[in-house]
Amino acid sequence: METSESIYQVLRTLIDLYERKHVPIKSKDIAATLQMHEGHVRNIMTVLKSMGLVISRAGPYGGYIPTSRAYDFINRRAFAIPVYLGPHIVAHATDVDIVGLLSEKPIAILRALNNVEELLDKEVRVGPLPSGIVIRGRVSRADVEIAVEVDNIVSIPHIPVSDVMTRSPITAKRDDPIRDYIRYFVEQRIRGIPVVDDEGRPLGILTASRVLDALAQKSEAAKVGELMTGDVPIVEEDDDVHDVIREMITSNLGRVLVIDPEGRLTGIVTRTDILRRIASLDLII
Repeated sequence: METSESIYQVLRTLIDLYERKHVPIKSKDIAATLQMHEGHVRNIMTVLKSMGLVISRAGPYGGYIPTSRAYDFINRRAFAIPVYLGPHIVAHATDVDIVGLLSEKPIAILRALNNVEELLDKEVRVGPLPSGIVIRGRVSRADVEIAVEVDNIVSIPHIPVSDVMTRSPITAKRDDPIRDYIRYFVEQRIRGIPVVDDEGRPLGILTASRVLDALAQKSEAAKVGELMTGDVPIVEEDDDVHDVIREMITSNLGRVLVIDPEGRLTGIVTRTDILRRIASLDLII
């Protein structure tokens, strides 16, 4: 099964290249941009074509063109709910409705944003939703819509961010070379390192994916400031954890930086922190 993130990245790259060049885009160009195997990109393009998100043009000047649905997909993707199979996000969905909540077997109906046929009969976890709800159950339908036979629902309580955040995370400075931080990504499996100024105020985040891309291009001497992502959600320690969930869903980022009243970084909250909290909660049904 192609992961939702792979599908999103390929489609996003196709749109970016098409808007710059205004000609059909070849799979090899997408593969080169993403540092991905071209065969893998072709497989994803087949999925995107089946979803009506791209059309193909044959011939020496042929390639792929995004459809209007592709732009709609990208716009809605930022507000999508993750669907987990085990520890991995395998799909995104919107418009989550729970039918028969008070019945013996409620059904959650979700609009899928990518190919989900292989989820049929699988046990999945949906969420957190913006409301702080997480749904667990078996997929009984998997096409344009996903129907999940709900086994249980977990509700995250309204608690301060400080209760779930990781305190005093490893930080980087804008002018540091990325080679100083490679070992943290490799040895400690950290996926994002906050970047701060001399006063400890957050400037952005250095992600493992950006570092790996730089290493693939033999750019180990690149500076943190050249690769960091600057637009990162920021919350305060006393903010509600539900605000963090909404920020993650809206920004499509798996981490949020936490600051004190003076604006200095004091922690970081990741999807793993949220899911760890969920795993410790009692069931609603």
